[in-house]
Amino acid sequence: MNEPLIPVILGTARPGRRSQAVAEVVLDVMKQRHLATDLIDVADYPMASTAAEEAGTRLDHYRELVAAADGFVIVAPEYNHGYPGELKLLLDSEFAGYGRKPVGIVGVASGRIGGARMIEQLQQVVTALRMIPVLPSVNIANVTEAMNERGEFDVAYLGTALDDMLDEVEWYARQLAVARS
Repeated sequence: MNEPLIPVILGTARPGRRSQAVAEVVLDVMKQRHLATDLIDVADYPMASTAAEEAGTRLDHYRELVAAADGFVIVAPEYNHGYPGELKLLLDSEFAGYGRKPVGIVGVASGRIGGARMIEQLQQVVTALRMIPVLPSVNIANVTEAMNERGEFDVAYLGTALDDMLDEVEWYARQLAVARS
């Protein structure tokens, strides 16, 4: 089997988003592990509603990426105890391509619990989309403390948490790709 394709979904389009630096580190770690990956940025798929046409053919591209993927990693901040609205709109723009694929979730927060409430809510959403949320998730608390003066996120801040989650995502991606075929 070829390396599984596991895109990273960056779940916010807000200006100044710190989760972008985290998503870039996650991508780098995945590439070091020789996983096929790519960044799916919600900012590239602007929608005002689930019936929005403004995303147009870009959504067709998103659906193709989802269909080809063997699993996903979502990097998203916690906003007001929940996940970003634009992430929900993007996830809701597709259904069939998610089925029986694992998803790891990385929560990013400026507070002390590292997006735990967002992760709990998002696990319910991805389960309804027939994805399989893996444990452990990754909680990044006090994200600004883990960034240098250039706004780069320090991977050492994660300890083994990211590797542990990626081990699970990769294992499930490999097993379920065989089962889906």
